[in-house]
Amino acid sequence: MPTPQSIGIWLKRLGKDNRGIKALSEVNKTVLKSALCHCKNITLDIDASEVIANKADAQWTYNKNKGYVPMVGHIAQTGQIVATDFRAGNVSPNTDNLGFIKHCQSSLPSSVKVNKLRIDAAGYQAKIIDYCVGQNIGFAIRAKMCQSFKDIIIDKDNQWQALSDKQGKVIQGQETFRMQHYIGKKGEIFNLIVQRKMCKGQMELELDTDTAQDLNQITNGQYTYRAIATNLDGLSESEIVYFYNQRGESSENRIKELKNDFGAKQMPCGDFNANALYFDICSLSYNLFALMRQLLPLEFVNKRAKYVRHRLYSIATKVVLHGRQVIIKCQSQYYDLLNQVLSSIKTFKSLLI
Repeated sequence: MPTPQSIGIWLKRLGKDNRGIKALSEVNKTVLKSALCHCKNITLDIDASEVIANKADAQWTYNKNKGYVPMVGHIAQTGQIVATDFRAGNVSPNTDNLGFIKHCQSSLPSSVKVNKLRIDAAGYQAKIIDYCVGQNIGFAIRAKMCQSFKDIIIDKDNQWQALSDKQGKVIQGQETFRMQHYIGKKGEIFNLIVQRKMCKGQMELELDTDTAQDLNQITNGQYTYRAIATNLDGLSESEIVYFYNQRGESSENRIKELKNDFGAKQMPCGDFNANALYFDICSLSYNLFALMRQLLPLEFVNKRAKYVRHRLYSIATKVVLHGRQVIIKCQSQYYDLLNQVLSSIKTFKSLLI
């Protein structure tokens, strides 16, 4: 095994001029081609994530920590990372999100297209909405609440409808209504799904977002209000809320896996390009694991790497070569599991070559 110093030197050498990152991007596209062989349209989730690192070139982040704020684009259907953009800590999460969306599109195999997009409030920008409309991409973006919403959301004549969960059961204390909206001087018109949630015991507060710390929501009386910008006309208000909330599993939890299970939580070098290369190596490792997870039985579909290690890798077996056949001997309780795994591997048609 190479020493940490040798790994650092190697990362700095390959990270120079982003040569290593460009090479990894092509490798990742091939992995995605294999994983998406039966998928022509995908839902793209993008999000920024803070990586705390007390390194020489690290900058102060929006959370007042020294580190980096890489952008990560996830494919909702497979949980894999389509692209990353390693950024300095002082770069705002809403910087050039449109450019990153286009980067994700170009990082996909040529046969796969982005047909839906989910972003948090950092993506609530006129140029992103206009681009999605022009490219026929359905979007669900958390809207930034501002003073212009004040008179609209407290209007007693709004036709509020009860919010339902995935099974159609009414969620008590939560309601929605739909309105048309636009941002920018000549922005495209889209739907705004306004949500309100009753806060029990909530004190009367002024509806004033100028002093609010969270621009994603505002509070008036006993209700907290949030909104989702969307052009998904074929879905009900409840379906749009549920669709948007799925980015928590498809993006935010996957980023936690990337950081906690594949080493992206800490950066090894004091060189920005070397750390960017290291982050992409972690991402490629995660994608290979996600590809392998697709071949495993359903019990593994949302499991983390440590569960797979405990449930599968730790099985004690004996490999025997007899009569030109490879035989695996194990305890009877593991027979069905290993048989399913081996059968999936045999039927898998890899496109990696």
